[in-house]
Amino acid sequence: MARKAWKPYAALLLAGVLAWCLNTAVAPLGRPAANAACAALATAWLARAAVCALRRRAGKQASLAGLFAAGGFAVGLCFVLLLPHNFSWHDLASYSADFSREGSPDGHLGYIAYLVEHGLPTLNPLEEGYSVFYNPPLYHLIQAGFMKLNLWLGIPEAVALENLQVVTFLCAQGCVLVTWDLCRLLGLGERGQRVGILAIAFQPSLWIFGATLNNDILSILCILACLLFTLRWERSRRMRDILGIGVSLGAGMAVKLSVALLIPCIAAVFVIAFFRDQNKQRYVGQYAAFLAVSVPEAVAWPFYHLIAFQAPLNYVRLPAETINIAGYSLWQRFGWPNWFAIRELFYTGVRKTDHNFWMQTLKTGVYDELTLFEKGAGMWYAAYGLMVLFALVMTVGAVLLVRLALSRRDGLSGLSRGFLLGYAVLLLAYYLKFNVDYPYISSANFRYIQPVCALAALALAAFRDKSRRSVWAEALVWAFALGCLLVYCVYFFSGV
Repeated sequence: MARKAWKPYAALLLAGVLAWCLNTAVAPLGRPAANAACAALATAWLARAAVCALRRRAGKQASLAGLFAAGGFAVGLCFVLLLPHNFSWHDLASYSADFSREGSPDGHLGYIAYLVEHGLPTLNPLEEGYSVFYNPPLYHLIQAGFMKLNLWLGIPEAVALENLQVVTFLCAQGCVLVTWDLCRLLGLGERGQRVGILAIAFQPSLWIFGATLNNDILSILCILACLLFTLRWERSRRMRDILGIGVSLGAGMAVKLSVALLIPCIAAVFVIAFFRDQNKQRYVGQYAAFLAVSVPEAVAWPFYHLIAFQAPLNYVRLPAETINIAGYSLWQRFGWPNWFAIRELFYTGVRKTDHNFWMQTLKTGVYDELTLFEKGAGMWYAAYGLMVLFALVMTVGAVLLVRLALSRRDGLSGLSRGFLLGYAVLLLAYYLKFNVDYPYISSANFRYIQPVCALAALALAAFRDKSRRSVWAEALVWAFALGCLLVYCVYFFSGV
């Protein structure tokens, strides 16, 4: 990293400590205190916005990108304050270390509790009730350590569980900072940076996953860091950048094995760079260092299970058969959604309405599995319009990413542009294949392709910065960001 590139991340950690203190104070007091804290955060952000406006009017520097990043931080923290730790359906189960009883806590919270009480599990993930242990443990170890710290400080267990959301929240905000670094790497100016940060910081999926106590958001942060370090290394060929690739890739695979999807893209960059350069000897040490820092943590857990329990390296635990949609045709699942699918905005878990791949991907990209409004209410239609706007933003982002990959004016080499586009295509292709191989409602969830939000934000930022006729792209991003604020503010505070 550059000499001062670490400062935003240090500031984020400091802000995370303050968020931890705030959540510890608010969680025992209930919803009124959470509402008051959210109001205070909004007031603080408005005060910062006023100072920013005054500085700009006086001709002084004041980053709108930084202002938008702070706004996304404030909204994401409100999600942590307002949503209970177990609001999500994504395999959380209950916080208990007793896996011997019937109805064992076979989920992410149970995994964390087991680590707190017993250390690393030596149980067979192929046996009924222990399947969560197939997940690599890095995320759960981090959360277990944080849980122990909370308990050691005398924080009640119920409050400590709420505080675990601060860790995932920081991971989500880290994704914003990495996207900002990607914008800087392209040499984008203030105009491009503000659009890129607005596009990523006000993604509701980032707010929701930042409050969800599973391993998704940490794996996404590792993926984005790996993209950043790969682009830096392709430009600099420095040892510290290839070590960054190795650490972020290895750590990502120690969180979720699906991060391995980056490997063929990184390998292509390494191979092409090697054969293009006349000085090939310098790569031997770099590639050896990359393998040394990435391979051990990436393969340790799956190979342990392979040797100890003959667990397949690509093992995936299957959801309940009640959400199996194999009985629907490929056209029903992957073609234009029928009337039953189109008219259901929020997740239901009912096959009749939730079987279509496209609808599930879009609505989970904005609302995940939350139900915000009653069908037919005025805000239900507004929320439906927001989902349509999200589809438009993602479509424009995809087109502009292809444009970025084909352009020679945006601060990236052809190899780097091909790397970004190649990863995006591979990620979407794998997501489609995953849904074909595992025909369950839960397979079509935007969390599996969440890195495309950062790629779309980067493409929108580059287009706004380099193109003269790009005001419409910024207006589109503004409309989506304001729509997200409106819909979620009404959801959280309409009864206040």
